[in-house]
Amino acid sequence: MRIAVIFAAAVLVFACQSESVDQTANTPSQSTTMPANETAATETSTMNPVIPPETHEPASAPTAALPTQEVHLIEYQIHMPQSLPAGRMAFNVENGGKEDHAFEIEGNGVHQQTTVLKRGDTTALEVNLPPGTYTVYCPVKGHKEKGMKATLVVK
Repeated sequence: MRIAVIFAAAVLVFACQSESVDQTANTPSQSTTMPANETAATETSTMNPVIPPETHEPASAPTAALPTQEVHLIEYQIHMPQSLPAGRMAFNVENGGKEDHAFEIEGNGVHQQTTVLKRGDTTALEVNLPPGTYTVYCPVKGHKEKGMKATLVVK
């Protein structure tokens, strides 16, 4: 057992000596003409690239949020204001009823609608509303005829 420990120690010492010899053979000489901090500066510049200054371009400017109007649909009723300001509007439409419903706005050259919403679903509809009078209704078969419609005045 002692012989095995001595043999292992000797191999370890020999390996360490040859490794340190190899390291010194591969290291550059100390008499280089390049300053030591130039190497560090080169490594730093590749790790931290130069970032150009920010420019104020119209394409990169954030867009303003649209005014949002909540619309609640339940059996044969549309809950929303009767008048709104002119301009772009985002309608946040929610089906709070038990049946499927949708939201459609028509008039003054505008005709847009949402997809049919299941119970509890919501969706958004963005519309540009010029001043005028509009009809809003549920386009699901028979709902408009059962009173699921309203008049919207845009000023």
